[in-house]
Amino acid sequence: MTEPTTPPQHFEALRDFANDLLNHSGLQGPTFLWDRSIHDDAQSDDAEREDIPVAPPEEAKQTIDAPIRWYLRAMDSLSPTPQADGADGINRTDMPTFYYSTGALSGVEAVVGNALMSTRWCDAAGNLATALITTSSFLGSIADREGEGLAYLKRLIDETRIYFDSVAQHADPVTGGQALSGIVSAACQDDFRFNPVQMVQLISCSLPFAQWDDTRVFVYDAIDRAQATMASVERDIRSNDKDDPAGNLMMDSEGNLVDVSAGGIREQFDMSMLMLRHDVLRMCGEDEQADRMLSEHSDIEPMADAYAAQLIRRGQWRQLRDFAGRVLADDPYQQMALIPPQLAPDEWHTILDLAQYELAHGQ
Repeated sequence: MTEPTTPPQHFEALRDFANDLLNHSGLQGPTFLWDRSIHDDAQSDDAEREDIPVAPPEEAKQTIDAPIRWYLRAMDSLSPTPQADGADGINRTDMPTFYYSTGALSGVEAVVGNALMSTRWCDAAGNLATALITTSSFLGSIADREGEGLAYLKRLIDETRIYFDSVAQHADPVTGGQALSGIVSAACQDDFRFNPVQMVQLISCSLPFAQWDDTRVFVYDAIDRAQATMASVERDIRSNDKDDPAGNLMMDSEGNLVDVSAGGIREQFDMSMLMLRHDVLRMCGEDEQADRMLSEHSDIEPMADAYAAQLIRRGQWRQLRDFAGRVLADDPYQQMALIPPQLAPDEWHTILDLAQYELAHGQ
């Protein structure tokens, strides 16, 4: 057996990293969409939540829409061309770059802030869904060149995921299921279904419900609805391909036309859903099945990395050696997505070296 060239202290950092992944999940294995900080933040927010009313749906919609309409009218007045394709009549190539400081999303902020502080779970979830749908639609109509709008949407999704940990913990099952259904519906709207990563992040609001037998069905229902939505997206795109070769061209925030392919969207969706299904198994305590899923998908970089970290944490060096050898045999150039390059400078060769070192030294 060839002695590895990487010094032992380098391997110690890899072991520390593997343990940190477990701390990150708070479960018996690594996770992709779940994070124990979601539960910690929800508990912290619970101390501030009260049984207070939220804005009625129509009032919430008006509050959200008013600053957005003002912003789009202001942009329309700046358009130097008569041609227009933005939401309010302005070509996005002519739009100034959007900045969060314009206050266009101040109505969203107000409605969301009100909802997040209320324990009236269904009413609050309805307003959160409206805020998510409207914000996503707005971002599709502006020139978000600096990504400030997208950063806000990501924060809004994270806040919703934290809120739904509290819903799962405190709402009765019927109320929790109704509240979750509204968010899943939002995730399956047009503006999210063409962005599978964001769509599945919203679907992951269901993860806390996987902890209990009487609410686990909500998770599988959310997954089924997402699958049905993606099948519909594929049918629509393929139909457009047949009827109009340019029908799938969509404009990005820079005003550039981007081809939306069914294959590309489906690939992102399938990978994101695979990670969600893995996390559901972890939340259910089905760790053997979760580990098996990671091992069986060694060609998917994040899942292979997670399985290697799991084997490192457990000190299963023979299994790690065999797994790293299989990855390298299948693809000698497979990269790493989770393990930082400074910890694995030779990528899977470093992982193989670690296993060989531990086996050779009787660790």
